[in-house]
Amino acid sequence: MTQQWLTVGGLALDFLGFMLLLREWWLAFFNENRQLEMEEQLERMRAMRSLRPLNPGERNPWESLERVQDEQAIRKARGIHRAAMAARRATFLLAMVLIVAGFLLQIAGAWPGCCAPWITPQQ
Repeated sequence: MTQQWLTVGGLALDFLGFMLLLREWWLAFFNENRQLEMEEQLERMRAMRSLRPLNPGERNPWESLERVQDEQAIRKARGIHRAAMAARRATFLLAMVLIVAGFLLQIAGAWPGCCAPWITPQQ
C-alpha cells in the first residue's frame, strides 16, 4: 500500500460524510415543512370552530372536547418531530465521524514519512 492511497481513502470518507450531511439537511428541510403544515392545520381547525354561531352569554358545549383535540394534535406533532430529530442526530454523528476520519487520512497521506513500515511513502 502506498501513502497516496491514504489520501484517496480520506477523500472517499470525506465525500461519504458530506453526502450524509446533505441527506440530513434534506430531511431537516422536509421536517420543517411538515411541522409548518401541522401548525397550519391546527390553526385552520381553530378558525373553523370560531365560525360556529353562539348566542350571547352561551357557552360552547364542545369546548373541553376541542381543547383535548388540540392537545392531542400538538402531542402527535411533537412525537413526530422527536422521532425525526433522533434519526437526524444519528445521521449527523456518523457524517461527522466520517469527515474527521477522512481528514485525518488525508493528512496522513500528505505528511512526509508519516506511516508505518508496511506503507511505502510517496515518491
